Amino acid sequence: MTWVRHDLALLQATCLNPQGVPTPGLRLEELRAGEAVEVDRTYHALGHLPPEGCVERRFANGLRFGRLWLGERLAGSLWVVHDGHRYIEQLGWRMPVGARQFWLRDVFIAPALRGQRLFLQMLHGVAQTWVPGFESAWSDVDWHNAASMRAHLAAGFVVRHRVRALDVGRLRWRDPLVPWAAPVEAIEPARRWLWFSGERLRQHRAWLA
Repeated sequence: MTWVRHDLALLQATCLNPQGVPTPGLRLEELRAGEAVEVDRTYHALGHLPPEGCVERRFANGLRFGRLWLGERLAGSLWVVHDGHRYIEQLGWRMPVGARQFWLRDVFIAPALRGQRLFLQMLHGVAQTWVPGFESAWSDVDWHNAASMRAHLAAGFVVRHRVRALDVGRLRWRDPLVPWAAPVEAIEPARRWLWFSGERLRQHRAWLA
């Protein structure tokens, strides 16, 4: 029987203003539904593993994809949930993301370009150009991913919740639902133990993105 532990930080930032002079030549480009091949090329060019088999599903579920250019060089990429829902599959929670918020997914900066605050500048670009009236950004990070946690904290994110779950085959134990400003959709939100089959498994697969 396979055991999988999940330990996540839910982080929030309410200010994404980079200090100092912006990096010259930095540009954020959005790719849209129908450009999945170009998304795959972006992952390949960055040496970053693509989300297996779910690029079109992410677009269908309302996610937006951006890639960061430094002059003519690809510098990074990210997915963003804006005015929709972020499904945290490890918990079975579908978190609402308002019109003035966005939620990060799979942020990646080319290794050779790290340490230049490009992560923060890319998020600032999202807030300024994609999210009118920006109020806050959210992200979920593996608690033990030290590099990602450092990058988020340096960009102004604060840990709001630490949540855990344990999968044993199709059986899942999870923490109770965290307090949230808006109603959260979840697979049987009151239950701590879930057996994934039938309707529960169907709902889980429908929300995956």
